[in-house]
Amino acid sequence: MRTLVYTLNDAHQWAAFSGDYNPVHFDLARGDGQLTIHGMRALLDVKSALSGEGLDDSSSLKCTVRLRRPLRYGTPYQLTQDTRRTAAMNVTDSTDGQTCLSCQFTALNNDEEVAPVSISTLDAYELARLEQTFSPLLPQAQQWQFLDALLFRHLIHDAALLRQEVIATSLPTGATLDAVFSQCQVVQTHQELVFDRRLLASWTPGGFTHPLEIGVLPALVVGDVESGAVVRIAATICQENIRISNAITLKISQLATN
Repeated sequence: MRTLVYTLNDAHQWAAFSGDYNPVHFDLARGDGQLTIHGMRALLDVKSALSGEGLDDSSSLKCTVRLRRPLRYGTPYQLTQDTRRTAAMNVTDSTDGQTCLSCQFTALNNDEEVAPVSISTLDAYELARLEQTFSPLLPQAQQWQFLDALLFRHLIHDAALLRQEVIATSLPTGATLDAVFSQCQVVQTHQELVFDRRLLASWTPGGFTHPLEIGVLPALVVGDVESGAVVRIAATICQENIRISNAITLKISQLATN
């Protein structure tokens, strides 16, 4: 068991890497007087404790995440192994014992590939810069953990994602990510990662020396922003011995106006 306590500095470190400056993490007026740590920042600690032991020797692994309750700054949480499931971890609130998020590895033998709708290249210079920014967040990372964070960062920066028709028709004309954050409540509820087992290898800055091609996959939107929408966005890297996809599910709704 491990105790997790997050501070505003943790939020700033993650935002400096990811670019995720969602006001719910920094603006007390948006957090009802309480700020919450980024779910992806907390998941760095959970994923670093996750082990593939007990799974068969399949070529791919799936990491499934459910974010049930937000984590508040300064509040102690317990990171524990879920004894009811293989290769699973939970984060629980120390005050009431309620599960805030859960994460599990499962073996995957047949992974269906989906063609990307847009592809962009992350050059070696920018990749090296991001590796240096990520390193303090998780110094003893594995390769999949860095690429997981990298794909998340790409999803919230890629302009082509907001231009996908299924998303563009649900947002105000010309909307940017900053505008979405300022006008809407955006909460992550799930994540699903699929990656080659070889990416369990240790990662160090400078480990990826060639440009990476990142493909954004078709988005899925259920509902609309005005009444509340569930949005699934995903990105993938598939080149040489690197194969990983990252799918994020978000709940988005308009902020109440006075």
